Amino acid sequence: MAGFARCCAVGTLLAGLIVLIVTISGRNPLLNFINDSIKQQVQVLPGSVTYDSWKNPPVPVLDNIYLFNISNVAEFNSGQKAILERIGPFVYRKHEEKRSVNFTGDLSKAMFYDYEDFQFDELETQTLNSKWSLGDRVFIPNVPLIAAVSQIETQQLPETVKKIIIDLIEAYDVAEGKSYMTLNGTVQDILWGMDDPIMSALYRFKLAPSPKFALQTNGSTDPDALTKPTVMYTGHGDLSSVSVYSLYHGKNSSGCWGSHAANHINGSEGTMFGPFMERTRTATIYNEQLFRSIDLSYVEDTSYASIPCYRYELPRWALQNVTYNPINAAYYAYKYTGMLNLTKCASNVPLWISKAMFLDSDDRIQNNVTMERGPNKTLDETYVCIEPNTGVVIDGHKRVQINIEIQHFNVTGILNHVYPSFIPIIAVDEHGSITPELAAKLRSTLLIPLGLIHYGYWVLVALGAVVTMIGFFWHVVIIRNKYSIGEEDTTAIVDAEEHNSEDTDSPEQYLSFDGRGADQSRYLDIE
Repeated sequence: MAGFARCCAVGTLLAGLIVLIVTISGRNPLLNFINDSIKQQVQVLPGSVTYDSWKNPPVPVLDNIYLFNISNVAEFNSGQKAILERIGPFVYRKHEEKRSVNFTGDLSKAMFYDYEDFQFDELETQTLNSKWSLGDRVFIPNVPLIAAVSQIETQQLPETVKKIIIDLIEAYDVAEGKSYMTLNGTVQDILWGMDDPIMSALYRFKLAPSPKFALQTNGSTDPDALTKPTVMYTGHGDLSSVSVYSLYHGKNSSGCWGSHAANHINGSEGTMFGPFMERTRTATIYNEQLFRSIDLSYVEDTSYASIPCYRYELPRWALQNVTYNPINAAYYAYKYTGMLNLTKCASNVPLWISKAMFLDSDDRIQNNVTMERGPNKTLDETYVCIEPNTGVVIDGHKRVQINIEIQHFNVTGILNHVYPSFIPIIAVDEHGSITPELAAKLRSTLLIPLGLIHYGYWVLVALGAVVTMIGFFWHVVIIRNKYSIGEEDTTAIVDAEEHNSEDTDSPEQYLSFDGRGADQSRYLDIE
């Protein structure tokens, strides 16, 4: 029986050790298998899971567009601060597609043509905004007029050109709703294009990109997107470069900033990054609205649709002026903090871009206009949530606001009666999130197996350790019991020997008893 117990103890000990060894040695091969699969699938190459969703994104992208209506037109034209009403959102579904995709011989780059268009989502608009429609008329700053004045003041234009533009400004027809410093039009026309005599004149002298005024362009009619290829790294050979631009619409430089590094087009389109993201790593994107590359910074661990992810945000320092961030001198950040000067990128029109509702901007900018609410980080911040294993963005909001600067000039004096300020014109909240179907697929194909490996590893390690300890202590008990029994047997033998030595019969005793044990001494003649 003792031998059987000892065999069981040894078997238990060996079983625990085997579980520990197999678990510890088997974990890395399983992880390597999953990681190798991720490396293959995140490359932007035909046959990968990523390729089809990259070429024709299945995740709907919605643009919530807001306009800022000047509600005190007469007072604004006479020099008072603008009172602004943010109207919207007007919701558009953004359809994106990569066309004519070709690859380099080593498969490291993909060349394609961007195609995108916007479809108005009336139902979603009415759900979020029951007050305003595309046909409603609004007042915004007279952008063509301000652009014309800026051209006259800052460019070396021929006197004849200056005279033509000034005559057009002075002849602006107030009766048609084009009051001096404000432009009146329907939401539809202001967003997508309206005739304007000043824009037509600027275009004729090659001082504007179009004879019409519009705040938005539809990608289906964008000549750069349709005729100039975009080149992007596929991640083949270098996973950290996946979806990073090499050329954007035929260019590798924006050409409007003050240094080569600032002009260089770098970063991804913002929908995916390299796999195996670490919190210390920045997420670099190229934003065509900012005309620059920019680093998003890690903020916190969070989750979306029950998928753990890292939240990255547009950091405050990215738009700070040179007083706080000297590096931004290359972006002409000499004035107010929280604003990016797009003047040189926008044909010398004094346009500035900021976070929505002037979030993180100088208080003086916010105080020079009256708005319905102040900035709110939850509602106005730009962020992306990145699933760290794949580097895929599962939720995000890109929130930007375009503002025009009204300043006093010495040459014409046309704007000198208007209150100097930055007037918001348009704000766009571009957002997209993983669909429930894709979220379920990601959880079942990646997160659950990884979870089973991670938690199963520690469960098996704990189980192996417990079984090993049970076997070890069981064996110790058996050995201890064995020696304890041996000592008891030895003591018993010694005691028995001592007892026997005390009870050994003497000759006299043999003489005192007969075979029946009876005392025979009385029969002896003892003298």
